[in-house]
Amino acid sequence: MQDLLRSVSESYEHFSSGQKKVGDLFFREPIFLAFSSALEVGRRVNVSESTVIRWTQKLGYKGYAEFQQVVQRKLAEDRLEQSEQEARPPNADQSFLENLFDAEIASIVKLKQSMKEDVLLQAVDLISSANRIYVTSDFFDYGLAHWFAGWLDMTVGSTEMIFPSDRHYYSQLAKLEPGDILIAFVFPRYTKMVVETVQSAKDRGAGVVLLTDSSKSPAANFADISLTVDVSTNLNIDSYTAVHALLTSVMRFVYVKEHAKVKENLARLEAVYNDKNVFY
Repeated sequence: MQDLLRSVSESYEHFSSGQKKVGDLFFREPIFLAFSSALEVGRRVNVSESTVIRWTQKLGYKGYAEFQQVVQRKLAEDRLEQSEQEARPPNADQSFLENLFDAEIASIVKLKQSMKEDVLLQAVDLISSANRIYVTSDFFDYGLAHWFAGWLDMTVGSTEMIFPSDRHYYSQLAKLEPGDILIAFVFPRYTKMVVETVQSAKDRGAGVVLLTDSSKSPAANFADISLTVDVSTNLNIDSYTAVHALLTSVMRFVYVKEHAKVKENLARLEAVYNDKNVFY
């Protein structure tokens, strides 16, 4: 992140007065620019959306979206490098709880080192272009899959959970067609039903985004895109910390790519919350 801040600083004297306002905001709150639209940034500092876009172009980027992706990546790298520096092997001077937390940090560091951003972006592109999205899982990772499906339906819409034991399972399989995608969580212990669901989706022409622990996963041969993340085991309890981190990254990339749609859908939902007086 420091090299990006340095680049903005070195270009600062060549900015227009409006662009300097954007630069000042970036110095103060880089995370705001990382996850807000050019229009929102402009409103924040009272300049036009086009001023924000021209500011990124002056820095050498094709446009605001490219700049935003770089900022997101830099912020993530800084956070994970900090975690990597803090992570330590188990030792007798730490409590058992501290050692457990260090193991969780290590799982995210491992994900950082193995996950390729271009593969993740391909998955995001499939999600964005899909006519309908189905999410499937079985057994222990069902909770994460259900949460992820709920977020997708809330933000981009047209998302259903497809679960082998549900009475709608076969009618959902019958609706799968080209232009749809199936996002499948297939982690140990792999069940036959979830792998058969992935194969059925592939046979029907739907795209398949697979989240799994290994390239040797029994569902790997049916995937268009595989996001591989280790599910570490400690005391016979699987840890999904890195899976959750990966899903959060996917969600943030979807938010940026489909910003207008997400904002509109969330605004509609917020209106219902207010109308029904849901929250204190």
